[in-house]
Amino acid sequence: MMLTLLPLVAFAQESREPPNTETGPRGLACKGAAAALGRGTFALAVGQVTLRDGKACVTTGLEHPRCSFDVALTRVEPWGDGSRLIVVVNASHAGPGAWDSVFLYACRKGVLEQSHSRRYLYGARISKGAKSELVITSGEWRKDDPACCASRERREYFDWNDATGKVVLKRTEIRTPVKR
Repeated sequence: MMLTLLPLVAFAQESREPPNTETGPRGLACKGAAAALGRGTFALAVGQVTLRDGKACVTTGLEHPRCSFDVALTRVEPWGDGSRLIVVVNASHAGPGAWDSVFLYACRKGVLEQSHSRRYLYGARISKGAKSELVITSGEWRKDDPACCASRERREYFDWNDATGKVVLKRTEIRTPVKR
């Protein structure tokens, strides 16, 4: 019985990792941050990568130099009052699987500091709400869903808290999307 549960547990852990388990570049100047992020080093769940022109490859090993994961910086965009950045790094597996790693940075004393990160299986759609609100929409799998296809969507509503200097999860909604 334990053997049949292990794949489900592993899948659940892969699809919904706790926040702040991945890290992006540290000590970058706020000015020119977008270009510097394209050459930055990220510690992702799939491995540590140093981007070149916003791209990198995680290999399968010395004997097999093929890319196991193609990694790309897909989004760098200011949010809120402009002193914060949304950064998205995508890691696509050579077989099935792709993840968006969403990093949120704040500019403090001229230097970017990571304030949040989260990894989303099969991607995340990010939209900006009023003032400093961010809405991140991703898949939400039921236990009978195939690994490829979530039957529901999760919407996480984040806001910036000036007092703590951190990103705060305000609420989460799970819904079944309307099929068109």
